[in-house]
Amino acid sequence: MKRTLSIFICMWCLLSLAAQTKWMNPLEQGENMIHGRWWNSELKDGYHRLTPRAESKVRGAVWRLSKQSAGLSVCFHTNAPSVKVRYKVTGGLNMFHMPTTGVSGVDLYATDANGVLRWCASKFNLSFKDTINYEFKDLTYFTGEDRGYDFELFLPLYNEVAWMEIGVPEDHELRFIPASADKPIVVYGTSIAQGACASRTGMAWTNIVHRESGYPVINLGFSGNGQLEEEMFGFLAEIDAKLFVIDCLPNMATERTELIYDRLLKGVSILREKSQAPILLVEHNYANGTSSQQNVDWYANSNKEQQRAYKHMLKQGIKNLFYLNHDELGFTQESMVEGLHPNDLGMRQYADAYLRKIRKILHKTKTKK
Repeated sequence: MKRTLSIFICMWCLLSLAAQTKWMNPLEQGENMIHGRWWNSELKDGYHRLTPRAESKVRGAVWRLSKQSAGLSVCFHTNAPSVKVRYKVTGGLNMFHMPTTGVSGVDLYATDANGVLRWCASKFNLSFKDTINYEFKDLTYFTGEDRGYDFELFLPLYNEVAWMEIGVPEDHELRFIPASADKPIVVYGTSIAQGACASRTGMAWTNIVHRESGYPVINLGFSGNGQLEEEMFGFLAEIDAKLFVIDCLPNMATERTELIYDRLLKGVSILREKSQAPILLVEHNYANGTSSQQNVDWYANSNKEQQRAYKHMLKQGIKNLFYLNHDELGFTQESMVEGLHPNDLGMRQYADAYLRKIRKILHKTKTKK
C-alpha cells in the first residue's frame, strides 16, 4: 500500500511539474509567424520554403528539399528563466559529414532591450530521440527580468519539421513576433546556401548575414539542385526582394558548365520582367581544387562562363547587376569539411564576403535613388 502511494505521489509530482510549462505552437499564432520565407499565407500548416504551387512546376528533388526548413526561424518575446522546444523531424538526424545539431537541431539567439545580441549557449539540455527536446536554462536578463528578451529560434537546416512547440513556465509571458515587412535578401543556391556543413543552424552563412545585416533573408538553397532553372527563377520573380543572390555554380561545374550562359541570361531576364532589385552573381570558391589541376580547370571554367554571361548582360544595358568573385570569397583549404562544403570557418568567411558586398550594393543603389 505504501509503495503504491509512493508511486502515485511521484507520478502526481511529475505531472505537476509538466503542467508548469505552457506550450504554444507557432503555426497557431497567426499566418505570418514563420520568418525567412515569402509565401506565408500559402504555407499555414508546415515549415516549408516554397509555395505548394511549386510542386507541379519544379523537379521532384527541388520540391523535396524545399520541405526542409533551412533559413526559417521563429521569433518571440519572453521574460522566462528557461525556454523549452520540442519537435519532430521526418528524416535522418545527421549525415556523415554534418552533425545532428546542424542537420536537425535548433539554435537560439536573444536580443536585449539595448539591442545587444547574445547566443543562448549556457546550460542547454538537448535530446535527439523520436521527439527532439531542447531546454535553454538559466537565462539571465541583463536589462531587467521584467523586460525580457526578444528571441529568434533558427530551425533545422537539412530536415523537415513535422510539428513544433515552444514552452515557458506558465507564470511567464510568451508572445510571438510576426515576420518583418521589410523587403528580403533572396538567396538561390546549392547545398552551401542551404547550410552544409554548419555545426549548428545559426552558423549557416545565410543566417549570419540575416543577424548581422538586420535584413530578412530567404534561403532557397537546394542541395545538389541549385541549377539555374527557369522554373525557379519564375518563383523568385514573385518575391518583392531587396536583393537577389544567385549562387549556383557549385552545382553547375563539370557536365553542366555549358548550360550556365544561357540559363543565366534567361533567369535574369525573368527577374527583370518583374523587378529592378539588385542581382548579385557569385563565383565558385573552388578551394578544394588545390591538389587537382583537373578540378581547378572545371571550377574556373564555370566561373568563366558566368563572367561571359555577366559581361554580355552589362553590354545589353541591364542595370543593378553585381558580381562577387572567387578571390573576394577568400576561401582556404582550412575552410572545408570534406573538400566540397564549408565548415564553420568557411561559413564565417562566406558571410563576411557577402556582408561586405551587400553593404556596398545597397549603399550604391540607395545613393542612386
